[in-house]
Amino acid sequence: MKKLVKQVLCYLLVLAMCVSLFAACGSNGGDSSSSKTEGSSSETSSAQNEDGGDESSEAEDGNTATGDKIDPTACEETMDVSIAIMTGFTQTESRVEKMLEEKYNVNIELVVLPGWSDAPSQINLMMASDDTPNMMWWWSMDNEFLQWKAAGKLVDVSGYMNKYTNIRDYYNKMDPKTLFYVTEDDGAIYRIPGDVSEPSCECLWIRQDWLDNLNLKAPTTIDELEEIMRAFTEDDPDKNGKDDTYGLGGDGYDPRSFWPWIQAYDYTHYDRWVVDDNGKVAFGPTTENTKKWWGDVAELYKKGYIVPSITTDTDRDEEMANGGFGVTYSWCAYNNPDSGTMMSFYANNPDAKWVPIDMVKGENGNPQEDPATSAAWAHFGITDTATDPERLYAMYDDMCGLENYIERRYGVEGEDYTIEDGIYNPIIAPEGEENNTQNIGLNLFNNLFNRKDEGLISNIPETTALFKKSGDASRDMAAHLIEWRNPADLTTWVDISTDVTDTKNEYMWNVIGGQDSLDNWDNYIATLNGYGLEEAVAEAQEIYDAQAARMDEYMSNKTNQK
Repeated sequence: MKKLVKQVLCYLLVLAMCVSLFAACGSNGGDSSSSKTEGSSSETSSAQNEDGGDESSEAEDGNTATGDKIDPTACEETMDVSIAIMTGFTQTESRVEKMLEEKYNVNIELVVLPGWSDAPSQINLMMASDDTPNMMWWWSMDNEFLQWKAAGKLVDVSGYMNKYTNIRDYYNKMDPKTLFYVTEDDGAIYRIPGDVSEPSCECLWIRQDWLDNLNLKAPTTIDELEEIMRAFTEDDPDKNGKDDTYGLGGDGYDPRSFWPWIQAYDYTHYDRWVVDDNGKVAFGPTTENTKKWWGDVAELYKKGYIVPSITTDTDRDEEMANGGFGVTYSWCAYNNPDSGTMMSFYANNPDAKWVPIDMVKGENGNPQEDPATSAAWAHFGITDTATDPERLYAMYDDMCGLENYIERRYGVEGEDYTIEDGIYNPIIAPEGEENNTQNIGLNLFNNLFNRKDEGLISNIPETTALFKKSGDASRDMAAHLIEWRNPADLTTWVDISTDVTDTKNEYMWNVIGGQDSLDNWDNYIATLNGYGLEEAVAEAQEIYDAQAARMDEYMSNKTNQK
């Protein structure tokens, strides 16, 4: 009898312990001990992903997180969470922050980084300390990332990413190559893509009212565009009787302003590495076709068809508000009614009208938009100071789900915005002053994952279509531009890139502005080679060949998993 009582008591004790573990974090039958990444590529899960593939295989050879899933909204123990941020909403104790704290039972500490100039040094100091934020955000800093990874400062989240799948599924839907660029050869993932642009996010804009005033049609070729630029400069398109207009304007000291002439030729770019159809790698600003578009732009600048200030560091938004030019290459998002740039422009020019048009055809006969990268320009990662990295990842992945993302960025429908006839109408604009003065917190954690799909409700349908058209029209160019999986691997280039880039910029802008000549092109190339560019190109070729093979393997595996 006593033996039976002891057995029953032991059973009840074990049952109580199990119940307490299950209740601690709402793990649907699992416990929070699964927060540690365990296992290896030899340990496979029987769970199937939405494409029918084995979830553990998604991370190639990486670690897998064992145990049942955590429900981050059902954790009874309050968790302290520190998150480094710089862009978006940065005030503490906002309505959105408090909402997240209550929903996930956490105390959030916002670690606000200084501006673009000072943030890298601050990030380095934080990553070297014992008080590193649990979640760190950064951009560029490729060499530093390798050091953090080697020092064990960042957690491998590959297993978590395949267990909590909002982030993974979004990137695989938008561009499967995005996760390739953050995946190590062994499948580990230490950096999560923070912000990845649309495939292309710019297009050619023109003043329709000026076209109408001069009885002109939108251009379809580069020659027609140049003739329109002449007319916009010389034929008084605004009909004010003054010589105060120009053909082309853009951000000063930004060669993207000259995209119509860049895309007119193959195997060239203003600052990226390029590869031809035979797999030959080159630094874009040194190819022979670069000479051609530099010469084209310099001739147009000499004729006065381009705003003179474009060779200095000026603000295109301000220039546009002044209404002094009729063509620009700029953001598709200008098409949204809430575009600050266009609102400022129309406030000064109520009778004017900017419209997006198709890219013009150049010498190569293949009009292309400027491709954005598949890789993220900013990343974030979970650091070794996180007390429960799996719960932290599960929480953030849940925050990135479609409905949660919309609430975090835009707020509550009916309170912060309305949707009328499918159009988003802000009551409290995420970028507006009221968001700050009332400490609402819309757009909290900006650039720690940004959706560019239906979660971007501020895009009107026409803008969504414009982004798609621009993206579709950039794929041929994208296939000939190189993205580096680990830019720090280009050690020769890392050592010389500052000297090369500075020399390139100085010579390019001097040519365009008329202070130098393309007759000195050979001297320009010789100077770059003197820095070691030839060695950098040879190194880049070798790394590109290896990376391309790895990319083919990665994409083949993803295709086979479907």
